[in-house]
Amino acid sequence: MKKLLLSALVTLTVAACGGGGYPGTPIGATSVSGGGKPVTPVAISYPAPETLANDCTPQGEKSWVRSHLDDVYLWYHDIVNVNAANYATPMDYFDALLVRSRDRFSFTESQAVIDAYFQTGEVVGYGANFVRASDGRLRVSYSEPGSPAQLQGVDRGTQIVAINGTPEAQLARASFLAALYPASSGETNTFDVLDAGASVSRQVTLKATSVVGTPVQKNQVLNLPNGKKVGYLLFTDHIDSAEAPLASAMAQFAQANIDDLVLDIRYNGGGYLYIASEVGYMIGGAPVAGQTFEKLNFNDKHPEKTNDPANTMPFYDGDSNGKSLPGLGLKRVFLLTGPGTCSASESIINSLKPFVEVITIGGATCGKPYGFIQKNNCATAYFAIEFEGVNSRGQGGYVNGFAPSCAADDDLEHGFGNPNERLFKTALAYQNAGACPASAVTQALKLSATRTEPLPQRPAWRESRILTPR
Repeated sequence: MKKLLLSALVTLTVAACGGGGYPGTPIGATSVSGGGKPVTPVAISYPAPETLANDCTPQGEKSWVRSHLDDVYLWYHDIVNVNAANYATPMDYFDALLVRSRDRFSFTESQAVIDAYFQTGEVVGYGANFVRASDGRLRVSYSEPGSPAQLQGVDRGTQIVAINGTPEAQLARASFLAALYPASSGETNTFDVLDAGASVSRQVTLKATSVVGTPVQKNQVLNLPNGKKVGYLLFTDHIDSAEAPLASAMAQFAQANIDDLVLDIRYNGGGYLYIASEVGYMIGGAPVAGQTFEKLNFNDKHPEKTNDPANTMPFYDGDSNGKSLPGLGLKRVFLLTGPGTCSASESIINSLKPFVEVITIGGATCGKPYGFIQKNNCATAYFAIEFEGVNSRGQGGYVNGFAPSCAADDDLEHGFGNPNERLFKTALAYQNAGACPASAVTQALKLSATRTEPLPQRPAWRESRILTPR
């Protein structure tokens, strides 16, 4: 069985030539000469990447990179060759070869960083998750329990006014990102912050440390005036450590016999696909057990992968340890979404649609129907888009994201699960009336013309669909 990290899947077959780069381009691609004039495409045969692996010299790593992309990359036909010698590191060379007109997701990272995050949720930082609100202000969407940010009251709704004495809007991008996303433990930065509802800012100094994320921070059951019971669940990351608390929360909902579920994935950028499949089963229950959750389509070099039954993932009715999962058997589900809803989270939406009425509340999702298989070489984890995921009806291709059933701006003035929080309030109004509230319909027209990015930047591995052994 396989766990899928919905971002980019990596399988290798690439070749290396002597010197600093490759002299030709695969058929269907374009090569650029030193004078900027295109040359006639030439078919190149690259060696299998596994024959080049673990040669950790600069040239050896670059040769592996080129061979790997030629083998597994979904758009290998469209790679434009560049001179490897012009790039300082294999990671820079990898980035230069990506087809950015189609691919804004493939990435590299230290293998140690990736493994720590997806196994335990551990990441270096302050524990604060930043968003660029619709009014342009830099704010905190939520903080991890017990993190440096939360311990200093930098939590949901807090506005970042200045960083190290400079208004945040005036900072150079590099300085801005370095302060928000410190590279190592012990780094400190000073922030002028304005707490939600406050009129005067205060100053805090945050010291980066290793923060272990809590992917399921809140779950509750509301007894509504109409006599219905609604479960609310905040889910932020598809990582290994999410499996047990997700199952526990769903078991509580099953015991309470809820009528509807509101799953809050507005900040969930994805992760392991097997977690998404388990969530899908727990929502749909017995009617979806064993049905196709997602089928993976690879490039035309690997029809054996596309046709491999192992790459058609079912709705898993048991966890990775073989323990049965609770199934709610719901006919419909409400999902709170936004631009931060990406990859594996979008798989939940797409894969449930053939079986369950999926009602999305909030903003359009990020638009990432693609996935990765992590490939490690010389202590670097490479994530090149390898496949596109489709549901049981063959539907995928949602590169513009899923538009919301009911549009609503994110609300940073209320806590998660508060009935007055705008997205949750809209979901409850829909649940009660059986239709999108008129106010949300009006707002949908306004939001349809623009897409706002919720985050100035977050690590690429926070927006992923990853296939990995389960």
